Amino acid sequence: MPKISLAGWSLHRRFLNQESPLKLLDFPRVAKDEFGIDAIELNNVFFESTEEAYLSQLKQAAAEAGVALVGMAVDRTGDPSSLDESQRKESVAAARQWFPVAKSLGLPFFRINTGGHGRESDPESLKRCIESFKELAREAEDYGVKLVIENHWGISANPLNIVRIVEEVGSPYLGTLPDFGNFPDERRPEVLEAVKPALPEGVAPEELRYWGLELMAPYAVGVHAKMYEFDERGNDTRIDVARCVEIIRGAGFDGYWGIEFEGAGDDHEGVVKSKELLERLLGAA
Repeated sequence: MPKISLAGWSLHRRFLNQESPLKLLDFPRVAKDEFGIDAIELNNVFFESTEEAYLSQLKQAAAEAGVALVGMAVDRTGDPSSLDESQRKESVAAARQWFPVAKSLGLPFFRINTGGHGRESDPESLKRCIESFKELAREAEDYGVKLVIENHWGISANPLNIVRIVEEVGSPYLGTLPDFGNFPDERRPEVLEAVKPALPEGVAPEELRYWGLELMAPYAVGVHAKMYEFDERGNDTRIDVARCVEIIRGAGFDGYWGIEFEGAGDDHEGVVKSKELLERLLGAA
């Protein structure tokens, strides 16, 4: 059976609903009862607390639902690529706060962002980012929790940067979280223009997604199987999901495939169709 998880961001509109928000403590039950998915990825922005009592409640909720906690996406930790040294250090300190949380929850990994928005091709920003991740990788080893880098804009919009960070840090506690959707394209023209100069000869901009996945896949700890909208045959209309799956599997990945529906349509239908497509593709191999 394929290992499929549900990323919390798939239901972000429910979590952020002002009138009756979905509570993180109810997320495991929703994943299992509504979607038949028994593994979830958390988002730190949906936590109501990081106190041990709350974390114990979250673990209990997951256990009662029969759902595994398989990762966490961490945002709002500042800019680890900042050229301002005090800001860079503040970002590292903010990220460090999530290691004890991840450890308490038994999470195998969590993701932080690289920062560097608007400085995608700046070598000095990349240097600062590498320095930050070297510091954080040592913390990851101490806690026994892996840190992962997702292609999530800024410095990480260029997959070559991600590979360079991982290889220069050189720690078994730092890997990647390839996302099918977060690659520069015509919808983010300013980022695409910033990354274009890094593309090797023969790689067209429309191939950046698949070239990037090939670069990141050997270091993958988890995967964000991002999808947006579907045609009558159940295929995503923006991404060749079959090709993405083939690339990741070809690198020997055997972890969780995390559904991250980000379409404008109904999130229930979006998650259901995403799951159906993933199961079809993974089961056909």
